[in-house]
Order: sequence, then structure tokens, then C-alpha cells
Amino acid sequence: MVATPPPSASHPRISSKPLSAAAALLTALSCAAASWAAPPPASPSPGTTLPAASPPSPAASPPPRQPSAPSGPPAPPASPASPASPASPAPAAPSASPAPPARRPTALLPTALIEQGTRRIPAPSERGLAELAVTLDTLLADAAQDLGITIDLTGRASAASAPLAEEDLAAHARAIGRLLIVPSVTDRGSDIEVRLALADPASRTLRLRVERTSQEDAPIRAAVMLRDLAADLGSTPATGRPDQGAPTDIGTSPGGATATPARSAGRSALVANATLFGGLVGYSIQRSSGSDDPRLLYPLLAIGAGVGLGGSLIAAEEWDVGQGDAWFLAGGAWWPAAAGHLIYEGRFAPRAGEDDSERWTFGLVSGTTGIILATLGLTLRPMSDGGAILSHSGGGLGLFLGGFTEIAITGDIDATPFTGAGYGAALGWLAAAAAATQVRVAPSRILAVDLGAVLGGLGGAALASPLVFDAPTPGEQRAWVAATAGGLVLGAGLAWFLTRAPSGRTSAADITDPPSWWRPALPMIGLVGESVIGRRRAPAFGLNWSGAL
Repeated sequence: MVATPPPSASHPRISSKPLSAAAALLTALSCAAASWAAPPPASPSPGTTLPAASPPSPAASPPPRQPSAPSGPPAPPASPASPASPASPAPAAPSASPAPPARRPTALLPTALIEQGTRRIPAPSERGLAELAVTLDTLLADAAQDLGITIDLTGRASAASAPLAEEDLAAHARAIGRLLIVPSVTDRGSDIEVRLALADPASRTLRLRVERTSQEDAPIRAAVMLRDLAADLGSTPATGRPDQGAPTDIGTSPGGATATPARSAGRSALVANATLFGGLVGYSIQRSSGSDDPRLLYPLLAIGAGVGLGGSLIAAEEWDVGQGDAWFLAGGAWWPAAAGHLIYEGRFAPRAGEDDSERWTFGLVSGTTGIILATLGLTLRPMSDGGAILSHSGGGLGLFLGGFTEIAITGDIDATPFTGAGYGAALGWLAAAAAATQVRVAPSRILAVDLGAVLGGLGGAALASPLVFDAPTPGEQRAWVAATAGGLVLGAGLAWFLTRAPSGRTSAADITDPPSWWRPALPMIGLVGESVIGRRRAPAFGLNWSGAL
């Protein structure tokens, strides 16, 4: 409160009421001038309570200034019944589209063996399980890279020394901040139970795939299980609901649909072989009739190829024809047909002279019989890829062994053994096709046996080649053929022995015999390691040949 001096004669007393009114008038004029210069504020909506304005400090407020006279009367205030519409906000600048998140690194732990609820790494003395674990690790690493997963192998050593329990996988994934792929196997007698777990650091849920299969098919089934887990992870984020627009961390489709095998995967092989064999049937019909008229040849070729094409398409649409089924049928068509031509050439062509019409009848009847037998074999069970390769391998090896047998009988290496090769091809294909309907064998093992047979035959022929120098006698020629055939059989048997599964065992966990020098693993050519320096990585390619010594 400010004290005022007492009135005197020279200073008459002035009333404070006129001064207060003048100050209020000046303040009102200043506010009006400010409102004319600035845009009118938006009126509050009905029912909105405005906060009371605090009185300005006398020291902080600027001195009042004289407003300029308005050019016209001020606009009347807005009526409360019709409040002014709020000003529309300025459009925001378009933001750049967010970049897709980088692919998260994924840790692939070594394959563990589950026994009575505990996890451990198979010992080297357990040959079957140890080799299976190494195969699973290699195949899963390659399959993960094919799926677009960035594999980090830095923590494999610690995981191999102390395998994690299944209930600790999710917590470990959150601790290391990356995806975690954990394969494991369980011995189930004659079968193997493959378990593949995937832990996401952004989720508390553990994704798990379990499948029971044979030991030979376990690596392939594990790769398929990894693909399914990758698809599930791509379609299901941590919230548990599909995110339609978000990109996935793993190279799957945005929708996350799991890839399913196409129906009739062997359609293309079946169509190609059926079309070619249909054309051969048309040509055989024309030649066996004794006609050389091209006006009859080309229509028969077109009709035969068309019937083969149409029939194969109908069969592929009606039944689920796999790759093994298609190539098994192809073997039933080509090997018996070739055997029929070879047998006719060796036994009947010299007596037929220039008339070779019966040759094509032999081939046509033999090929048709082979297709019928192959179809009957497929009614027993679907044919695997290994079974199809086995049938073709039997035809090829029988062709050579039959030819060697005829040369050993005649003692003449200069004469072409058509008859023996024909009988050998027919009987070899028939025996191998019958075996393929009863046994399951890996395609890689059949190819290894074929390679061993070829190398063994070449080695035997090279070692015995001095016997056929100059003018060999029939005995020396028979000895050379015997050495070649013996090397072929020895090479095939050695390859079969080296690639065999442990015999006499019903449980993979019982394989605890000490290792020996004759049990090496097959060599592997490709990615054998990785060099890591900070954030820089470089793959290491080379030849890896390991085994128990």
C-alpha cells in the first residue's frame, strides 16, 4: 500500500475515481488495437471452462501506448449460440516412409541329444548320433541362409560345453537379443525324433516343431521344419496377431503362408518322358509295318507324341505323381525297350538280313511290358527318389555286367556283346526295380555306389591292360574282362560298405563301438566355416573330409 502525502494549499486534493476510470479506458483501447492486428481466437465450445487469467505484474507489463483510431466500427462479438469454427490446422509435411528393419542375427546352437529329459552333445564314440548331429548342423546352417536368415556362430562353443534346458531358451534369447534356433534329437529305437525350437527375443513364446522319422530322412525333415518355423515367425509377431504391412525378419512371404509341396511334383518329368516315348511308339509302329512312306510317318509321330502328352497330363491331374514315381516309370519304359533292341540285334539281326521290321516290334513289346511292370510296382507304395535312382542304376550296371559275361564266354573283345548287354540291362532293371519297391535307400548312397563301380571298373581295366597288348589270346582277353568286371563289383561293394548305416543295431544310441580307420565320412565341398572380425564376416570355402580315426 502506497502512502499519499497530505493535501496542501498549493496541491489541491484530486479524487482517485476519475484516474481509475481513465486507466481502465486506456487498457480497453490497447486490447482492442491488439485484437484488430491479430486473428481472432477460436471460440471455446459450449460447456468448456476457461482458466482465469492471472493479473499482469505492474513491473513486467510494458507501458501503455496510444492506439491508432480504427477506420470503422469494431465487429460485434460472436454470439454464444453460434460459436466460431476452429481454425483448420496446417497440413503436416509428408514423412518419409520408414525403412524396413534390418534382419536380426540368429544364433544356431549345435544339435543336442535328449535322454531322460536332459540335453547333451553326442560323444564322438556314438558314431550314428554324432554324424547325424554334424549333418543337421551343416544342413540347417545352409537352409537358414537360403531362407534369408543371418546366422551367428559366435556362441556355439559355450553352448556345446553346456547345453541349455528347453525352459531356459526364451530367457537366453532375450538375454543375447537375437533369435535362437535349437535343434535336438531323441533316439526312439529304429526311428529318430527331431525337435526344432525357435526362441524370439521379442516374445515369451517358444515355437517348437517335433517330427518322428528315420535316421536317413532326418536332415531333410529338419530343413522342412525350419522353413515352417520361419514362416510362422514371419506371419506372427510378438503380439500374436498377424501384421499385414510390417516386413518380416526372415525371408518369407509377407503373408507368412507356409509353402506346401505342389501336387504332382513329377509332372514335368512324366510329361517329357511320356511324350518322347509316345513318339518312339509311333515310329516303331510305322517301321514294324514295313512302310517307309513319310506321309504315314509324321502323322504317327504326332499321334504317338500327342497320346503320350495327353495321357501323362491326365495321369498327373488324377494322381499325385512325385519325382520318384515319374522317373521310375521312365526307367520301366526306356531300359526294357533298349534291352529288346539289343537282344534282337545280337540274336536275330544276322538272320533277318535287311528286313529290320521285327527289331521295332521287339522294342515296342519290351517297352510296353516294362511300363506295365513299373505301374504294378507303383501300386504297392509310392516310389522315393532313391528307389527311382536304384532302378536306373540296376539297368546300367546290368548292361555292363551282361556285356562282360558275353565277352568272357566268347573270348573276343573286338565283337560287340549286344545279346549279353540286352539281357543284362533287362534283368538288372527288373531286379533293381523289384528291390526299390521293398527298401528305402538314400539317393546319395546309390550315386556313391555307381561312382565306386565306375572307378573300380576303370582301375581293374587299367591294371590288367598289359594282357590285351599286341595279339592277346582268348584266355588273356577273358582274364582282362574278369579283372574289369571284378574291379567294378569290388568298387561298388566298397562304396556300399563305406556308406552303409551301422548294421546289427536297432537303436542309434547303442552305437558305442570304438572308431576305426575304415569308417570315414563322405567329403563335403562348399562352405566349411566363417571368419568374423568385429562386424565384418567372410565365408570360408573348401573341402571338408572328417571321420572317426
